[in-house]
Amino acid sequence: MSYEEQDVIWRVALASYDPREMRVWTRYLEERNPAIRCTGYRSSRPLLERLEQGDVDVLVLGGRLEDMDSIQFLPRIRGLARKPLVLLRDDGRNEKSAVESLSQEDACYLIRQATLEDMLQELRAPAHRPAESLEKRCERIYRSWGVSTCDANKRYLTGALRVMMGSDHRLAIRKEILGPVAEEYGLTVAAVDSALRRLLETLDETGTQTWRDFRKEYGLERRKVTIGRLLYALESRLSQQ
Repeated sequence: MSYEEQDVIWRVALASYDPREMRVWTRYLEERNPAIRCTGYRSSRPLLERLEQGDVDVLVLGGRLEDMDSIQFLPRIRGLARKPLVLLRDDGRNEKSAVESLSQEDACYLIRQATLEDMLQELRAPAHRPAESLEKRCERIYRSWGVSTCDANKRYLTGALRVMMGSDHRLAIRKEILGPVAEEYGLTVAAVDSALRRLLETLDETGTQTWRDFRKEYGLERRKVTIGRLLYALESRLSQQ
């Protein structure tokens, strides 16, 4: 589908202390996608007031504002009734605390980007449209696998996926993926690991044909499904949606 064929308008809030940088972003994004409407903000107060109105689809944080940096601003997003898609640039891209500042339960994305082209691709990608959170996308998959809606263990799987998808490099499963999830829920890494293993056991015992098809599609049919293999297979599936 071309940009011109899209009937959705993307309301984009750009946040940076540097007005020149925001002018570059605005020109690039609006010229390449007529559906994008950009507004720039240099300080946190007017930006937060706009976000509280609930009419921002995408927030691009350019590292720091005049009165605070992006990592300080991120926790304020958690209290919003309607959370935007978040594209984090510059000094925030490699901050581990950025991932930890957003609740795993929030309908909010954290996507680390490096270039304007990457930003535009994320705005175009159906998998990251702000109308549907990562949690909702995962929940749809879990239901198709036969996972009970009451199974609390699935939230740790979603949390692990959020950490993975917020990184631009391969992470160590226990230390760098399960670690932040354990911290989020006030648990030990061993407890999260055990919960995910129980979820895998349940799937192998009671999973639907859709679960078996998923295993076959990702080469897990004749292999032991480990937490790491499941996470990378799920990440691949979500990126294709």
